Amino acid sequence: MTSPSRRRKRALLQAALASAVSVGALALAWRALGRSVEWEGIHLTPLPVLLAVVGALAFLAGRAWRFWLFLPRQGGQPGELVGVTAASWAAGLLLPGPSADVAFVGLARQRLGVSVARASGVAVIARILDVVSLCLVAVLAALFTFGRESAALVAAAALVGALGASALVALAIPRPRRAILGVAARIPRVGQFAARADTALDELATRRRWLGLVAATATCRLATALQYSALFTLVGLELGFWPTWFALSIRTLLFTIPIQGIAGIGTGQAWWAGALLLEGVAAGDAVASGITLQAIDLAVSLPVAGLMSLALLRRRRRRGSTSTVPAVETAAS
Repeated sequence: MTSPSRRRKRALLQAALASAVSVGALALAWRALGRSVEWEGIHLTPLPVLLAVVGALAFLAGRAWRFWLFLPRQGGQPGELVGVTAASWAAGLLLPGPSADVAFVGLARQRLGVSVARASGVAVIARILDVVSLCLVAVLAALFTFGRESAALVAAAALVGALGASALVALAIPRPRRAILGVAARIPRVGQFAARADTALDELATRRRWLGLVAATATCRLATALQYSALFTLVGLELGFWPTWFALSIRTLLFTIPIQGIAGIGTGQAWWAGALLLEGVAAGDAVASGITLQAIDLAVSLPVAGLMSLALLRRRRRRGSTSTVPAVETAAS
């Protein structure tokens, strides 16, 4: 059996190779297509920067709200939960693959007293909600832009979204959920979590809770639309709201591919360039914009996530060190 340290090294090696290959491909594309492009760089103005920061903060708030709905009894103090959410988001920005989910599971176990099984289930359902919402955005954006996007791509997004929504419905209804968990119970190392998962999902099976999850996910999607509309303005792209939202949804869906570059280097720029090409942006402009967008995205999102996590988690740690109140017991569920 492969040790955790070896798995981490293998993941980092895959990420480094993905970065190198993607950077090489982008360099070749820019050399072939970019000579005729007059690229003006970043149009740095205060209002778009402010809107991008507000969008990033709203995204963080929506994501924390969704985790609070998942963990109503184990969420701890609001600041603590927002700090955990921010730290896991920062990990996802810096490290390849499902690092945000892994970081959330670890931090929820350490800081919120949530069991690994429950935190893992929360991360999985949250990821399905994200995929479904992104697919819905892609389909709606294509309708509002009068079908300029690839019909095959929109159909694929609709199919993936429908499959994800079906999975959520099956998990929300007791009878199909127990049938699915009954199959999962026969899988080695998964069966021991099936009963706990049934209990946790049963707590979510209320209309009010699911409406809250939908509202929180919609908040995340609208916040990122605001953030990246502002970032598009900074690089001189004036696509309009719906084309921007379509490109953003496609780029974010591509980020779910398991192999990504370290801090998105190479792969992030490639996903942006591909999404912009689908919106009819000239190839040279798409490559140049993709490179710049990835850089300014990190320049906005990473400080927001990092500073919020440091401020909130450090404050909680200081309170804990001076308090005599016993620590919250680890959740059994």
